[in-house]
Amino acid sequence: TEPKLCMIKPVIYEERGLMKISFPYMDPIQISLNVSESRAQTSASLCQSKVCGDRIEGIDCGDAVADWLCDALCINGLRLLRQKEDNQRVAKTNDPKAQSISLSNQAQYLLINTKSVAWLTDKVPEWVHQAEINKSVRLEGVIDRFRGNLIVDAPDELDEQNWHSLTIGNVAFKVDGPCFRC
Repeated sequence: TEPKLCMIKPVIYEERGLMKISFPYMDPIQISLNVSESRAQTSASLCQSKVCGDRIEGIDCGDAVADWLCDALCINGLRLLRQKEDNQRVAKTNDPKAQSISLSNQAQYLLINTKSVAWLTDKVPEWVHQAEINKSVRLEGVIDRFRGNLIVDAPDELDEQNWHSLTIGNVAFKVDGPCFRC
């Protein structure tokens, strides 16, 4: 795991067919969202990788963004892959009606505890030293980057690790386990 990964901020400009990603103290980079799969196959940029142990096929987004990611995270050999449209994954459950989960981890929903994220932000030196950013604004931005579907404010950090279920109104959610990406 790489804590600095959640400092990468993506912004999608759907009308322009672009995604811009930014990282503190670096110039942002733009990536086209309109990559033809047939063109990708002919230029040998079709890749195989694993997501939570499942083999997936993706389209490599190119050397420029790969170099940018390597510089931002200080890790060599990184690549950005886009999922192929015809590549499907389903949740690993005993439910025969399991839904497609795309490139999400192991479940349709991701719960984020604000207390746990606040605890984490105190552990990442790059965030602690960003004095120019108000702490509550920084926390909100980090919570957004985890891309949670359900955001809760539990009494203590890491409380959610002991939960087996969650009920909101008339809807009951079963906890599948911790998110390995997070």
